[in-house]
Amino acid sequence: MKIIKAGIVGVTGYAGTELARWLLVHPYIDLKRVYSTRHAGSSLSDCVPSLFGCYELTLETPDEQNFEDIDVLFLATPHGAAKDVALRAQKVPVVVDLSRDHRHVKGWTYGQPEWKREDLIGATRIAAPGCFATAISLAMAPLVHEEVLHKSVQVCAATGSTGSGATPKAATHHPDRFTNLKAYKVLSHQHVPEICSFLSSIGRTPEIRFVPLSAPVDRGIFATVFVEVPPQFSIEDCFRKYYEDKPLIRIRRDTPQLRWVRGTAFADIAIHQQDNQGVVLVAIDNLGRGASAQALQATNVSYGFPETTGIHHSHSTL
Repeated sequence: MKIIKAGIVGVTGYAGTELARWLLVHPYIDLKRVYSTRHAGSSLSDCVPSLFGCYELTLETPDEQNFEDIDVLFLATPHGAAKDVALRAQKVPVVVDLSRDHRHVKGWTYGQPEWKREDLIGATRIAAPGCFATAISLAMAPLVHEEVLHKSVQVCAATGSTGSGATPKAATHHPDRFTNLKAYKVLSHQHVPEICSFLSSIGRTPEIRFVPLSAPVDRGIFATVFVEVPPQFSIEDCFRKYYEDKPLIRIRRDTPQLRWVRGTAFADIAIHQQDNQGVVLVAIDNLGRGASAQALQATNVSYGFPETTGIHHSHSTL
């Protein structure tokens, strides 16, 4: 089988570094080029010491002439930076954007493999979902598809500090989050329109009221989704119907835990129901299932590989 040559723009960031680790074990995709505007000319292992001995690559500027011979280009850039790079990469056969820049752009396929598989087969421009959006969408999609959500849905979800990127910021810097817990962007988080856009493509979407929490952990998303369903409707049966054959979704008893999904591509889900009131719990790794591993999963589907190729395992983390 032909080996696909890959490049990563923004490889020195958290999501880019994570993606480089996943590609180390991918049998059909080989990381050939890495790009960074700020660190161009430096060795990858000097900028990302955890990859020392893994790759002998020099960081290049993300310019059109440097994209030659690349089959798939991953954009692990900060939000707002991917659009310009994508314009310079028009000759690259497949481009996968991990930022939010192309999630609502015509011509780009939303990279949710469990629900958009048919759309992803052969897709050449893929927009990977956001981390909160991934967890909350997976928690609601089966119920939206069955059209049983007739009232607003309340969501409270916590995220780790790596979700804010590698550049320290006053409100998100880990030393300020450590031993602390706080809400932010209450009822106004940018992932809600993304979630609604995705869910509306598969069924009637209720209003979503979302309270995000800044958690004192370095990585992970834990979402609690409160729903009301018709009498006698079994939420667990519904979820097993849609997810039991999905290799990267695990239905658990009691509660998921962040430590069980850390460094993996899994989404762990648990359902609790009392009469017609339900609670859906979801845990993912924001850098794995919420970013790099899901982008690679969507890429696998695009190329016709088994979707778990290169990602059905756990590996060392940040």
